[in-house]
Amino acid sequence: MTRNRKRLAVLGGVLLVLAGAGVAFAAYLSSGAGSGTTTGSVAVSSTIGANGTGAAALYPGSTTTYNVTINNPNPYPVKVVSISASSSKVAGSCPAGTVTSPAVANPSGTIAPSGSGSYALTATMINDPDNNCQGQTFEMPLTAQLASAAG
Repeated sequence: MTRNRKRLAVLGGVLLVLAGAGVAFAAYLSSGAGSGTTTGSVAVSSTIGANGTGAAALYPGSTTTYNVTINNPNPYPVKVVSISASSSKVAGSCPAGTVTSPAVANPSGTIAPSGSGSYALTATMINDPDNNCQGQTFEMPLTAQLASAAG
């Protein structure tokens, strides 16, 4: 063999080895496609209750402030968008609707995750309540609309 042929044979062998290594290296590379999933949480309803702060006693035609606590059981902060108007339930033998409370839109503040917030509402007794309404405690059914305040 001549020297050039030997060089060519060696060079050919080296190229063959490199080509094989390239194919072997490429055999370990891959790509894929697909998707992942996640789930949105489900909002848990808040609860509203008296917060223990007593309101001034009502008399015919009077107005007082009473306080409620709204609990946020969700894992994210919420803003109270509105609190409904309310009309009192039957109290003893005192008729329903003797005391009313107007709706409140956009009260201030944010309720922390798993926290609570206190809100002052206004209650008014009608001008001519039944005499049986004296000394009664008036339950005011309320609903609140809350919105996520995450941000």
